[in-house]
Amino acid sequence: MDIAGLYELQKIDLNMDKARRRVAQIRRKLEEPEELKQARDAVATQRREVERLQARQLDAELNSRQLAERIEESERRLMSGEVRNARELEALQSSIESMKRQRAQIEEVAIESMQQREEHQRQLAEQQAVLARIESAWLAQKATLEEEETKYRRIYVQLKHQRQRLSERLGAEALSLYTQLVERKAGIAVAAVQNGACSACNMALPTGVISHARMGDGTPVYCPSCGRILFAA
Repeated sequence: MDIAGLYELQKIDLNMDKARRRVAQIRRKLEEPEELKQARDAVATQRREVERLQARQLDAELNSRQLAERIEESERRLMSGEVRNARELEALQSSIESMKRQRAQIEEVAIESMQQREEHQRQLAEQQAVLARIESAWLAQKATLEEEETKYRRIYVQLKHQRQRLSERLGAEALSLYTQLVERKAGIAVAAVQNGACSACNMALPTGVISHARMGDGTPVYCPSCGRILFAA
């Protein structure tokens, strides 16, 4: 059995798993950040308020103009002599005064709306600047993440091809043993001998076990502690 090949297969699988995990992390990071959502919502809310105040101001100005026309027409009638009845004259005069008071109130609304709109427009400009800054930083980060994701996807594909070629060379029996150990040993089927210890469980190995592993006669040698196949370079 090609123990060195199984060890190489183990390294490929671990690198494929790392690539998969990194791509998953990147995909999560590519979700729009909450800070950007909040900034965009703040701009939208402020813009709606500016539009509401602008509409309120325009309505007030329109009503003021209409009242001005009605006042002008009533004053023209009052001064023209068309109305001669004292009661009618008094009613007309009273109506003119009422419309003037109403117009004054409406003009106050128009001025108040204009002042509030200007303040909200100032706030809108500030929030748009904040949004632009956050969005610019996010787009730069997004571009970097997408580039990294492309790199890891390419690495994954390359590793997959390597694994396929190596699997064909190793044969069914070796692959079956490897798969069983991967399932039973938390994804690590083959461990290297490093400094006289198993690289998977870090337990010191007997000299005889290390010597047997180094023979490389194709017979699997297992770690006495964790039960993984040992590979000694």
